[in-house]
Amino acid sequence: MFLCGFGCFNDVFDCGAILLTLRPTRSGFGFGAAELPQEYDHPPLIEVWLGVEFDQPLIWNDAIEVAMYQRLGSDWSGIWKSIGPAERHSLETTRVERQLIDIMGDRAIRFGAPGFCFGWLGHNGSRYPRYESIRDGFVATLDAVRELMPELGAPLRWNITYVNRIPQGTVWNSPDDWGFIRLWQPNPLPKLGILCDGFAGRWQFPLDLERGLLAIELTHEMQVSDENPFESLWLRITASGSTELQESSLFDGLDFGREKIVRAFSELITPQAKRFWGEGPRR
Repeated sequence: MFLCGFGCFNDVFDCGAILLTLRPTRSGFGFGAAELPQEYDHPPLIEVWLGVEFDQPLIWNDAIEVAMYQRLGSDWSGIWKSIGPAERHSLETTRVERQLIDIMGDRAIRFGAPGFCFGWLGHNGSRYPRYESIRDGFVATLDAVRELMPELGAPLRWNITYVNRIPQGTVWNSPDDWGFIRLWQPNPLPKLGILCDGFAGRWQFPLDLERGLLAIELTHEMQVSDENPFESLWLRITASGSTELQESSLFDGLDFGREKIVRAFSELITPQAKRFWGEGPRR
């Protein structure tokens, strides 16, 4: 599975990390009510990715790289690069081969053999432009890919990822405070003397009517840098599913996945943490 926000799910955790898996006994696990929950004045959201993979691989070369930049326009830097450690956030991204960032540094396109994803990057402090804006960027990229690589087959799978960075000193100071995420069990292995430093866990749920999967990943990163001077929890929520080989179902799937991610975040987080991030009416 090609998941652009953080790579594929297989073999993504460091050795020694604690891995929790929760598999419900019933199918069709769903979150929330019919209407989307409230939003936040200053959410911990740091990245959003919308992705697609095709039933034929992308055949990438220098000519396509130049043509893609020319097709996208002057808002883009024209500098392609491989994904470095700073973009991985402790998770593997080997199936993502190339990335192009816009001149403002808050949009990116990532290409791999199965497909591509379009994303928003908020690491420089830029404000989230809303889902509809990211969706428009994804559609424009899809049009460019279709024009330059007409031999591509039908869309096979869709995926959408929301990445949240929650630094120490905000809603938590020690692992004892991680209960603001409802899936967390404080210090689940105390008799083994295992600490929570470097924890990584993943939970997976089937979505309504067998329409795909919802994956929730929580990791604790000890590494600090000038950009991220604090220890952080990273909460990644991904929805993915089949397009049934129809272009229209690709966009329906992305919209469905976004809805489930927003509802899941609302149900995962305690009221106290929501107040910290400025919960308010959806605009």
